[in-house]
Amino acid sequence: MSKSQIPKPTPHTPRSRASVVRWDLALGIWVLGFVLCAPGAGAQQARDWPSESAPRPLAAHDVQFPPYEIRTLPNGMQVVVVLHHEQPAVSIRLLVRAGSAQDPMGRGGVANLTASLLDQGTTTRSAQQIADQIDFIGGDLGTGASTDLSFVNAIVMKDSFQTGMDLLADVTRNPAFAPEEIERQKDQILSALRVNADDPSYIADVVFDRLVYGFHPYGLPGSGTEESLAALTRADLQAFHQQYFVPNNAVLAIVGDVTSDEAFAAAQRVFGSWARATLPAVTPADPPPSARRIVIIDKPDAVQTSIRVGQLAIPRKHPDYMAWDLAVKILGGEGANRLHQVLRSQYGLTYGAEADTEARKDAGDFVAQTDTRTDTTAQALRLMIDEFARLARERVGQRELSDAQAYLSGSFPLTIETPDQIATQVLNVLFFDLPITEIGTFRERVLAVTPDDIQRVSRQYVKPDRLSIVLVGNARAFASQLIDLGFGGYEVIPVDQLDLMSATLKKERRRVEVPVAPSKGPRRIGYTQTQVNPRPAAPNVPNVPNGQNGTNGPNDLLLRVVQAKGGLDALKRVRTVVVDAEMSVATPRGATRIPTKTYVVYPDQFRVDATFAGQQNIQAYSGASAWIKDPAGVSAAPPAMRSDFAATVRRDTFPMLIAAAEGRLTVRQLPEEGREGVVFKVLEVSGEGLDPVRLYIDKDYRIARQTYSTPGPDGRPSHAEEMFSDYRKVDGIDVPFKAAVLRDGKQILDRTLTNVTLNGAVDPALFQQPL
Repeated sequence: MSKSQIPKPTPHTPRSRASVVRWDLALGIWVLGFVLCAPGAGAQQARDWPSESAPRPLAAHDVQFPPYEIRTLPNGMQVVVVLHHEQPAVSIRLLVRAGSAQDPMGRGGVANLTASLLDQGTTTRSAQQIADQIDFIGGDLGTGASTDLSFVNAIVMKDSFQTGMDLLADVTRNPAFAPEEIERQKDQILSALRVNADDPSYIADVVFDRLVYGFHPYGLPGSGTEESLAALTRADLQAFHQQYFVPNNAVLAIVGDVTSDEAFAAAQRVFGSWARATLPAVTPADPPPSARRIVIIDKPDAVQTSIRVGQLAIPRKHPDYMAWDLAVKILGGEGANRLHQVLRSQYGLTYGAEADTEARKDAGDFVAQTDTRTDTTAQALRLMIDEFARLARERVGQRELSDAQAYLSGSFPLTIETPDQIATQVLNVLFFDLPITEIGTFRERVLAVTPDDIQRVSRQYVKPDRLSIVLVGNARAFASQLIDLGFGGYEVIPVDQLDLMSATLKKERRRVEVPVAPSKGPRRIGYTQTQVNPRPAAPNVPNVPNGQNGTNGPNDLLLRVVQAKGGLDALKRVRTVVVDAEMSVATPRGATRIPTKTYVVYPDQFRVDATFAGQQNIQAYSGASAWIKDPAGVSAAPPAMRSDFAATVRRDTFPMLIAAAEGRLTVRQLPEEGREGVVFKVLEVSGEGLDPVRLYIDKDYRIARQTYSTPGPDGRPSHAEEMFSDYRKVDGIDVPFKAAVLRDGKQILDRTLTNVTLNGAVDPALFQQPL
């Protein structure tokens, strides 16, 4: 049975579970830094390891589940007793149907903190007395919470059964929530959160949950955040306990060397007086639909990358669960594990890879995970996604399915050997409202799944074009790999700016200007923590509004630039631009030439089509919406990419010059600058929604280059520079037919136009995202 089915008897922790394409517009022509992927780009030559087939599994033994009985106490508590006399021990487990998913708004972590304090003192026993008493009888007592439930567990010897029941009932019903214990537990949880904040595996898990579930309770950190924990009070804990810790919201399992009569009598004795209560009304919320999103958490000190890939799936009670669980086992579980075979055995990229289902009460997901060297990040990710697509595309063979079935059915008897394991299995089916007969028929249900079942659920639930991907590692070291292998539209978030409670996953920071070190040529720009702000300090240079005319002022120079471009009236008559171009993009494997076709409809629509290795890649923007198409499919552009598109639209030279000439933008003339023996006049244009753009004007009043600050491939601010040449007239407009784009002084692409059409017809459907 999948481990994700079983409520864990430990405090809630996340599961152990992967250059944004930039469009630069200059002089009304789109300059594309495209991200592409050739078929099988991740499939570099596999290692030729010696191998042989594994031996066939032995025949499975019959499984006999011990006798059991279920009763409901008058107060609504459900009690199940399982007789197991092989050991003189008794497992007592109590589940409460409330966990972190029931945390009140703004009170994240209350369920976890409440559960952690249950055994830290009651109204009649101190924390030390509880610890001493359970130790004295040689037992074990534990409390905790997970997403959907809270629990109290005890294991005692048969002769201490009544004492164990007394202790378990006392900590469940009568927690003291002593102020000093609250503070101590808060400190421990905060300490754990701070340690986890430096753990790539933990970071990958919690970010993955946020991507899959959004702000649904399943997507939020079960332990809360530093801010939410600090706000929790004793009254919050008491209110949560009073609301949810009631008998008609609890299930008790007693498994071991007892008789039914003494077990039910003990349950009635310690819980019979517990008063039934009205539970809060439940309004289940659906998680957001699956959508592709790639988030890189930049951890510069990381020497490897933690990868998580997956998406929304099905809840535990879904009728497809058994077939689905086996399908995921074939992808990356015990008995088959294609991911391990490819990533480890064939390519030697990792020590291990796996996939697992996380089936919860109201929803579910599945995730594949691995860790790989920084320099093989993109290759490992490409291979993982290829295996997702293969599972959805190709029928699974009977031999591969049989291996997964043999492991699942053959290992099941090991999960019901001890009283504690049996109690776990029983509570699992009761908690998810499944028939308890499922335990006894587990093997038969596993073996009943066919290859047709696997194909059906794989095609239904695996959507390779809607995967959520989290990569935690040194972004600067592997970002270029993603560009080379076709992963466009990713977001980079520095680990110290990660905020799981933010819609953007980034902390909001106040604006602080920081100087940027110069690279090639003279420049004086800066950037901020939260957005680009390349406005330099310019003493002795007046900020002259556009309405003032001076022979040497910015207005005079600006008007000369507009006139050289074709004149203000001609610029304002341009409604559409369609461009065919050949681009040369710098990749780690050398320059790659790409044909492109660009459509621009003013004021705020564009689309760029690029063809590489026979595959079409598209990025489109229309006002507030943006979408992309690449080999993984069609998806909405992530927020960071959409913001880049909007910024690029605002930097488009045609509308920027028009707005500046009409006084809607601020223009400053800066000191002249020389470069390679040529002196350029310099204008800086900025305004609402437009971070400063510097235009370098040659002797003919043409824009020879422009600079601005923008997020680089790793998300950090970088200096962007575009250089223009080979100006030609197109319908009276001066258009540069050659351009080069540099980032931090390094050329990343060049472009040569082959055809330019102004004011031609453009189909509006081009900008609509395909269904």
